[in-house]
Amino acid sequence: MSAIIITTTPYTRPHSHSRTRSRPPHSRAHSQIGTPVNEQTPLLLRPPSPTPSCTSSVSTYSSSSENLLRSPPLKDSISLARFCIVCAGIWSANFVFAFQSTAIPTLAPEIGSWFEHAELAAYLGSGFTLASTAVIPLYGVFMETLGRTFAMVTACAFFGIGTILCAMSNHMYTLIGARIFAGLGGGGLLTVSSVIVTDLVPLRDRGFYQGLMMTIFGSGSMLGGPLAGWLTDKYGWHWSFWVQLPIIVFCAVIVSIFLPTPPIPPTHQSLLSGLASLDWLGSFFLITSVTTLLLGFSFHTSYLEPWSAPIVWGMLLTSVISTGLFIYTETQVKRPVVPLELFKSSHIAAINTCGFFLSVGNQAFMYQIPVYFAVIVNTSTAQAGLIMSLCGGLGLATGSMVAGQYIRSGHSWKYLGPIALFPPIVGSIVAAQWDPTWTWWSYYATVLPCVLGYSTFLCVQLVALISSVDSKIMPKATALMYTSRSLGATLGVSIGGSVQLGALAGDLKKQFKGIDNGNEIISAILHSKSAIRLLPPSLRELALASYSHSLSVVWIFSAIIATITFINSFWIESSEVHKDEEDDQLRKGVGGVVEGGFGEGLGESTIEGETRE
Repeated sequence: MSAIIITTTPYTRPHSHSRTRSRPPHSRAHSQIGTPVNEQTPLLLRPPSPTPSCTSSVSTYSSSSENLLRSPPLKDSISLARFCIVCAGIWSANFVFAFQSTAIPTLAPEIGSWFEHAELAAYLGSGFTLASTAVIPLYGVFMETLGRTFAMVTACAFFGIGTILCAMSNHMYTLIGARIFAGLGGGGLLTVSSVIVTDLVPLRDRGFYQGLMMTIFGSGSMLGGPLAGWLTDKYGWHWSFWVQLPIIVFCAVIVSIFLPTPPIPPTHQSLLSGLASLDWLGSFFLITSVTTLLLGFSFHTSYLEPWSAPIVWGMLLTSVISTGLFIYTETQVKRPVVPLELFKSSHIAAINTCGFFLSVGNQAFMYQIPVYFAVIVNTSTAQAGLIMSLCGGLGLATGSMVAGQYIRSGHSWKYLGPIALFPPIVGSIVAAQWDPTWTWWSYYATVLPCVLGYSTFLCVQLVALISSVDSKIMPKATALMYTSRSLGATLGVSIGGSVQLGALAGDLKKQFKGIDNGNEIISAILHSKSAIRLLPPSLRELALASYSHSLSVVWIFSAIIATITFINSFWIESSEVHKDEEDDQLRKGVGGVVEGGFGEGLGESTIEGETRE
C-alpha cells in the first residue's frame, strides 16, 4: 500500500529507536474514500485539514481520490528474507483454505453416502461458508482494534480446532457442526492475509502479489480434490482433514514471530477493551439473517417441506426482519460491523455486488461438478475431484497472474472485468449440455475458462477496492468485500444444492409415477446417491436422467447469475496505477516518522473524530 503522509521536507528514515509522538497539524488527515486513482492523480498528496464535521465513525466517500490517506508499505522497512517468510506464512493459510475448498466438494458425495445422509452433504460446504460469512466483518474489527497478528492467530486457532473435530467426527451432524466451527476461522484466513499483503506492498504491485497469492491458492485447489480423493479411497475420508493441521500450525507460528507492526497500529491494547468495542448486536442480527435464510431454503428443498409450511415461511420472515434490524443497528452504533457509509459510492457498491453474485454463480456451478462425475459418469472419488482441482488450480493461478501483471503495467481495468465474466456465462450454459458420451478434454475445456474468468475478475475487484479506500478504513472495506464474496458462496452452495435437490425430487416424481414402491425409491435416491446403482437397469436410467436434468437446471441458474454480475460490472469505475508517478512522489519524500520509517502517529491521530484508546 502506498504512503500519503506528506510534508514539504525531504523524507529521512530514522533509527528504529527514534519515535516522535508529535506531528505537524497538516498530517492529521481527514480520512476519506474516493473514486479510484487515475493517470492524472498522484498517489501521494497533501491531505486536507480536518473540519468540524469530521465526526463520523467511519470514513465517507469523496468524489476525488486526492483525499485518500495511504500508509507506506511495510516491505520497505524489513529485510527481504523476513518479507519472504511472512509471505510464506500467510500464504500457507490461503493454501490450506484452497485445499479444503476442493477437497470438501469432492468428499461430500462419499461422506454423505458413508453416513447415509446424502441430503445433508451440501451442508458440509454451506455450513462452513455460513460461519465464515458471519465472522468476516468481525475480523475487520479485530484487525482495527487488536491488530493483524491477533486476528490471524485467532483465525488459525478456530480453523485448526474445527479441523481436528472434523477428523474425529462419527456422525453427519457432528461433522457439520465441526465444519461450522472451522468456518469461524476460515472467515479470517483469506481476509486477514489479504489485508496483511496490502500493508506490505505498494498499491501498484498489489495486483501482482494477488496473482502470486492466487498461484499458491491454485496449487492448494489442484491438490485438494485428487489428494482428498486418494486418501479417502486408501485410508478413509478422516485423513483428508488430518493433513491440513501442520499447515495451519505453520501459519500461526510464522505470523506470531515474524509479522511486523502495521503502519496503522491497533486502536486497542487489551483484548477486553477490543472485544467490548465490537458491534455484537449487529453481528447477532447478521448471523441470524443469513442462518434463517439458508434454513428456510433447506427445509423446502432438502426436507421437501412446502412453501406454506410454518417452518419455511417462518424462517424466511425471520431472515427479513433480522436484515432490517441489522441495517438499523449499523446506523446507530459507533463501530458498525459493516459500515453502511461504504455503499454511498456506486463504485464500491458495484464491487461488492459483483463479488456477491459472482460467488453465488461460481459456487453453484463448481459444487455440482463432482456430483456429475460421481453419479452420472460413475467415476471414483479421486477422478471426480481431479478435473475440478486441475482446472481450479490452473485457472486461479493463471487468471490472477495475468490480471495482476496487466494492472501492474498501468492499464485500466474498466473493461477487463466485464470481459472476464464472459467465460463463466458461456461455460455454465455448455455444462448444462454435458453428456457421459463426451470426451474428457471437453469437460476440461468447459471448466477451465470459467475459472480463468472468475480469478481474473477477483483480482480486478480487489485492486479496484484498494485503490478507492484509505488506510484507516481499508481493513473494514476489505472485510466487507470478503463478506459479500463469502455470503455469495454460502448462498451459492446452499441455493445451488436446494435447486438441484428440488429439481431432482420433482423429476423423480414424474419418472417414477405409477411405479410400485416409487416413493420409497425416490426417498432412497435423495438420501444416498449409491442407491441408484442398486436399481434395475430400466429404473436406473430413469434416475440418472432425472439427476442429469437437475444438474442442468443448476448450471442454467449459474449462467443467469453470471449474466447479472456482468451487467453490474460496468459500474466499477476505470482506474490506472502508474509506477513512474508513484516513484516520483516517493522521491519527493514523506513527512512524519515512526519506527522503521513509517508515517508517525496514524493510530494516534484523530481520524473522523475517532481517537486511539
